[in-house]
Amino acid sequence: MKRLLLPAIAGFLFSVGATPAFSEDGPISHYDSDPSGASRAVRVKRGGLAHTSMFTVSESKPGEEMAALISQIEEVAKELGSDFSGVAKLNLFVADESPALLDQIKAQLVNSWPAGKRPALTVIPTPLPENAKIAGDAVIHVESDPMKIKRIEGKAAVMPSGRDMIYISGRAASGELPEATSGTMEQLFAVLEHLSASRKDVIQVKAFIRPMSGWEIVKEEIEKSFGDAPVPPLVFVEWSSSSRATEIELIAAAPDRADTKMSVSYFTPPGEKSSPVYSRVARVYSDEIVYISGTTAPAAESPEEEVNGVFQTLKSSAEKAGSGLLHFVKATYYVSDATVSAKFNELRPEYYDPERPPAASKVAVPTVGPAGRGLLVDMVAVPAR
Repeated sequence: MKRLLLPAIAGFLFSVGATPAFSEDGPISHYDSDPSGASRAVRVKRGGLAHTSMFTVSESKPGEEMAALISQIEEVAKELGSDFSGVAKLNLFVADESPALLDQIKAQLVNSWPAGKRPALTVIPTPLPENAKIAGDAVIHVESDPMKIKRIEGKAAVMPSGRDMIYISGRAASGELPEATSGTMEQLFAVLEHLSASRKDVIQVKAFIRPMSGWEIVKEEIEKSFGDAPVPPLVFVEWSSSSRATEIELIAAAPDRADTKMSVSYFTPPGEKSSPVYSRVARVYSDEIVYISGTTAPAAESPEEEVNGVFQTLKSSAEKAGSGLLHFVKATYYVSDATVSAKFNELRPEYYDPERPPAASKVAVPTVGPAGRGLLVDMVAVPAR
């Protein structure tokens, strides 16, 4: 894949001289917004958090793909009683890395949200379902019932404000795509049972698959695994793993809100070994969530410098939003360089408390961003107490 789009996106997201901008009176606060780009971090008061499906754009006029995608997200926001101002996080997936598509993304962000009020943004290049050029999912702040999960079939599910959030790290059963998918879903449901939750409580499922041409197989197996329970929003990303056909992660609503002063806790299911660098499960008690835009390193001359650069940028973004390294909840690590990946594994313990690392999925992909970069991190956090 040609590396044309993401070098510009890195500068687009993290422009030098950005100024913190946020509204303490509203439910969403934006940090380090730049007039031409997304927010570096967005802090959201819980309310209801709608997680959408991956919307794809296969047929549209040339030059209008991003506008068509945004219109789908706007439609869902309106159905949920919100609008563009409620979009806290936007995940874009691009099959076409042309500069023209980058221009569309920039223009649509500017047209859809005022400066200082734009969502956190992560962009990942990947082949897409239905030969789409661009796809995306979003997290939208909405008003909702504090306990009941509101759903728009095939489009969105709302995390209720009166229930804790559960993030389960990616799991990967063995076998060909159908068997691996069904086996992984059963593993995930078993973890939910340990937490007194069930498949009816799932808010979103994200599947990393190989190859993308098998996405309909994965979709069918996931839908079958839910039985009579509602099927949640689904997201598909192609990965490059040679050992597993798929890895799947999910977000779910706990049955209730725990009576605790903690903002987040980490859980290892019985019979499984805990890790000092990632947690099997993270459970969020906090009334606020922090979404950090996809992060790559500044210019780096070595894998060590790149990994340290990513962590320093993450730390800075989190702290400006009132969070920090000890309050990371869920990470997705996109890696495209084996040397950088190995150095990341080596250095990660220096940044995380071994008793409270975030839940995580590590995903091998062909490219993550600027030429010469091998690591991009997508992070969810909570404010520090």
